[in-house]
Amino acid sequence: MQVTEVRLSKAPAEDSCVAYGSVTFDGDFVVCGIRVIKNKKDGNLFVGFPSRQNQKGEYKDVCFPMTSDLRENITMAVMEEYQKL
Repeated sequence: MQVTEVRLSKAPAEDSCVAYGSVTFDGDFVVCGIRVIKNKKDGNLFVGFPSRQNQKGEYKDVCFPMTSDLRENITMAVMEEYQKL
């Protein structure tokens, strides 16, 4: 599974989310709700996957990569696109 397109938009400045968008795989499957988030502790950026809040108030990912290689490929593609914004 290869990332074939990343679409991002800048988020409002007052939020810890600095960008949001979607990732397309193999030109056939799109995952919406991808976020670039600034860590409040150290300011580092990371890629967040779509999530929902459960009844306990915890956020759980709705979809996520099953392998570290795929997570790294998605992260690299999203961060590359973020640098272009």
